[in-house]
Amino acid sequence: MRLLTFVSGIFFAVCCYAQLSNAELAELYSKDVKESVENMKNGAEVWNQGAEPFSQFIEKFSTDEEFCNSRIKLTAAQRAEYKSVLAPSNFVAKLPYEPNPGDGLYYQQWGEMQRNTVYLDCGWVESYYTHTFEFKRIGGKWVLAKIVPGE
Repeated sequence: MRLLTFVSGIFFAVCCYAQLSNAELAELYSKDVKESVENMKNGAEVWNQGAEPFSQFIEKFSTDEEFCNSRIKLTAAQRAEYKSVLAPSNFVAKLPYEPNPGDGLYYQQWGEMQRNTVYLDCGWVESYYTHTFEFKRIGGKWVLAKIVPGE
């Protein structure tokens, strides 16, 4: 009987979670996005050490088109495939929003961060990542080194 109660409780919780509105989902994911931004900006972290801290690089990279273009080091094939997303304003974390009615919620958040590699994950709430921007520190300078296709 206890097992049946436990399984029923899990089933109820899953059903309730599946019924969250876009506003409720956005609120849940917004917390994670905001935490990822705070973590990315943390000056004590290894990616923010050295002559070019990542947080300072990304601030300029995401607002200065000339600087952005000078630091994109993608293959010609990736430049062509991802041309529509290679705008400075796309290289920031984004709270969940609905691009078009009925599309679902899209968001971007800082993913794994290491001394010389930082990822910006982009995708749909409760679904999949469409792509991930991979930034690398090469010769002391940060660049957009690769776009990893989604799952």
